Parts: sequence; C-alpha cells; structure tokens
Amino acid sequence: MDKSILEKRIHDKAEERANKYFKEISEFFYQHEELVANGREGLVLKPIAENRSIKFRSPYRDDGSLFNSQDNLSKYTNWKDIRQELVEKYEKEETDNILSKLDSINYLLEGE
Repeated sequence: MDKSILEKRIHDKAEERANKYFKEISEFFYQHEELVANGREGLVLKPIAENRSIKFRSPYRDDGSLFNSQDNLSKYTNWKDIRQELVEKYEKEETDNILSKLDSINYLLEGE
C-alpha cells in the first residue's frame, strides 16, 4: 500500500469521527422536539447584534439554524477550529493504532 493512500485513509477516517460529533449533537435536537423551532421559537441564542435570534435547529434546512449544517455552526462558534483539532487528534490515534497492529504482526512473523 502506498504511503499517500494510507495517509488519505487515515485522514478520511479521522474526518468521519469528527463529523460524528456534529451528527450526534444535531440529532439530539431532532430527538427532543420541544427544543426544535417548528413554527414557534424553540431553543434560540439570544440576539447579540442585529436584533435577530439564532435557532439551534429547525426542520427547514436553509434557514441558518445553528445545527442544520457544520457551515452554519462555524459562522457563530469556533466549531471549525475544534473540528480541526479533533481531526488531528484522530489522525494520530488512527496512525498509532495501525502502528500497534503492525508491531503485533511483526512480532508474530519474527516469533520473538
């Protein structure tokens, strides 16, 4: 296996793990209907400027609610930075996991 292919697979796996956090948070709001803005307010961030509240989640994908997309969350929070830190952490974990497995295989093959 080529090194660049392995690096890409490790990166993709780390991205999947970071995306899982967003999905879990987002799904939390769908599972608790009373928190979702559905023709009524629901849970919102208080206005900081522009006298406009930001909904946490909405059944409408294009309304700018915080957890409707990672892009929306990044507009109002430091999610992009946190996600990058998660990806870097998971890349290291995935790499360490692979190296550990290779060490185990090497140990078995060499019989030491």
